Amino acid sequence: MNEPPAARAWLVWALLALQLLIAAVGVFAWRATAAPAPAPSWEVGVATPAALPATLEEGLAVAAERATAWRPGARLLSATMQVDWPWDPPPPTVRSVPGTGWLTYVFVAPWEPTGRREEAASLTVLVERLSGAVVAQDALGWEEAPVPDPAATPPAVSSTAAVLVAEAVGGTAFRGECPHYRHLTRAALVAERDRPPVWVVTYEDAREPTRHGLRVRVDAATGEVMEIGGEAVGCEEEAIR
Repeated sequence: MNEPPAARAWLVWALLALQLLIAAVGVFAWRATAAPAPAPSWEVGVATPAALPATLEEGLAVAAERATAWRPGARLLSATMQVDWPWDPPPPTVRSVPGTGWLTYVFVAPWEPTGRREEAASLTVLVERLSGAVVAQDALGWEEAPVPDPAATPPAVSSTAAVLVAEAVGGTAFRGECPHYRHLTRAALVAERDRPPVWVVTYEDAREPTRHGLRVRVDAATGEVMEIGGEAVGCEEEAIR
């Protein structure tokens, strides 16, 4: 038995309305999923480093102020100091770390946005070492919350002291071979569970930015060198592309 034209028209319109409803729900879900993490505010910033140029330890107060204003309960996830060395050949013995470079701090906090699966958000704060000013902030949502390193008291060996140790055991010589390529060093404190914290000092070669040219691990409590390694090619060799 054939359906009357009016019934067929009603069914077509009902199916069309259902499709529009499904599309609207999909667009709403997409917009909710694509929404950015809570944006940090630039309306804070009274903390200043204790001394300039700022070190990893001194710049923490500036970054932590931003993180606290951004999300309650924000905890430090990682911190890295970048040192930009002069492009000139270094002296045989390096006794100080230049003030050029950046400090990068990443904080993580709980976050439960409506209609999304993320359960945490992170805030990255970039601080210029020379001025101690915050020059960039960026927030990101996480589906699975990263776990911050265990809380610990500041280590006996500072970030700059760790860099000077690395310089003495090979960093200066590594840079001196071709300083125009090897003028960037990073220092990060790694505090793994059930292990004492260590400074990981890495030297980059601009020809191969994805590989660590030289890596020195320094005990953060004693200053003892624990490991020296790296993957740099010689200064006269062609870098692997």
